Amino acid sequence: MTFVHLHTHSEYSWLDGACSIDDLVQKAVQLKMPAVAITDRNSVAGASRLWHQCVKAGIKPIIGLEIAILNDPGDGRAFSVILLAKNDSGYANLCRLITLAYECDSATPKITKSQLAEHAQDLICLSFSVVGELSTLLLEGKDDQAKQISDWYHKVFGDDYYYEVQNHGLPQEAVAMNKLLNLAYDTKIPLVLTNDCHFMERKDSIAIDALNCIRKGIDFSHPEAKRFACNEYYFKSPKEMGALYDFPPQLINNTLAIADKINVLDGYIPVSERDLNVPRVVEILHGFSHSLKIKFKPNSKHIRVSLMEHKSSEILEHLRMQLSDFEIIHYTEYNSWTPRSIYAAVLKSMKVPEEKIEELCGLIPSEAKSLREAVLISVDFSCLSSEDYICSLATEIGDKLIKILKDERTSRHCYALIPNGMPVPIVRDIDGQPRCQYDTNSITDVGIFTLKFEP
Repeated sequence: MTFVHLHTHSEYSWLDGACSIDDLVQKAVQLKMPAVAITDRNSVAGASRLWHQCVKAGIKPIIGLEIAILNDPGDGRAFSVILLAKNDSGYANLCRLITLAYECDSATPKITKSQLAEHAQDLICLSFSVVGELSTLLLEGKDDQAKQISDWYHKVFGDDYYYEVQNHGLPQEAVAMNKLLNLAYDTKIPLVLTNDCHFMERKDSIAIDALNCIRKGIDFSHPEAKRFACNEYYFKSPKEMGALYDFPPQLINNTLAIADKINVLDGYIPVSERDLNVPRVVEILHGFSHSLKIKFKPNSKHIRVSLMEHKSSEILEHLRMQLSDFEIIHYTEYNSWTPRSIYAAVLKSMKVPEEKIEELCGLIPSEAKSLREAVLISVDFSCLSSEDYICSLATEIGDKLIKILKDERTSRHCYALIPNGMPVPIVRDIDGQPRCQYDTNSITDVGIFTLKFEP
């Protein structure tokens, strides 16, 4: 028996996912899964990395996302769904929906049902977990409303709409599952089995709790410290998924059927085809001022400009006038935390006194790339960090999170030259300024020109 995970949160789920993309692909290969998906919240920032890692490993990458949909006017509630891109057109719609969600609310992105319907082509939609709209209405005893919602989604997505069934051992899931199975019998809408994967192994549940505390600025004594009600939200094997419940085999088979619907070969992640080259950009820059010092490498699409006495805002205005068919905006940096910063954050979540945190972190060698490496390099750190269980556990948790914790920042002096109409995920900062969700590597992968201003 095999199985494909279709509801998975990577490190790009912003302090909510502890599955690194590299680990996801490695585990999927190890478990002989033919494909693996990432469905990060309001993000496809990990799309390029997943695609490259999967292709290298010989399995199929599935790009999706979790996104909140505003309920009907007057209700005020928003419920998430899972959307999976079937091809390049579907991926383009994911990007457009992310942009619309951030335009609606940069703090808590969401879209309307009309926007979803407008951009539903070549997307597969899963109804979400027990807290999705369908299951919520069923649990509230509003069966007629649930049927109406189901009909609406089926009208929009047709055969690409699935009821999502999960079993993490929660009582409300058992009730919702039975009601969902009954509804499926009436509507003939197919069901698919998923696991809401937020970490890789069962024993990693404490790491996701620490991540939750860091995200909320609380410690483990807080009532909301535990992220999930149980430790079942991990990347399970096909055998474990098959043993969850006495489900009809079709629920597992549908994970494979969904994977088969997805075509990743024909430009799954769109690449820029606009005819722009370095000499053209340099010519435009020199048209602004010949005193600009411009540096670039042969065959590169990255240009560095020394400002000298000029202002970057004036150069950008000139570029925008000359390249009116391009959008020139910032892109994103995802800066990994250092072993010191991760260890300090985990210790703080465990209510270790500040003085002890400072003492321990001060002993971590600057050259150490992980806390395990710090233990091997520094005898003092090794001894002090192993003196009590809490500090020793914090080193284990810290190393679980070292590939996960990233600061999402706007690359202030760097800009992407994005062809108008090219589908890329554009988000809004708190101040309303647009920013491409891709980082430098993703920008390069999709063939977009970049520009960096230097003093």
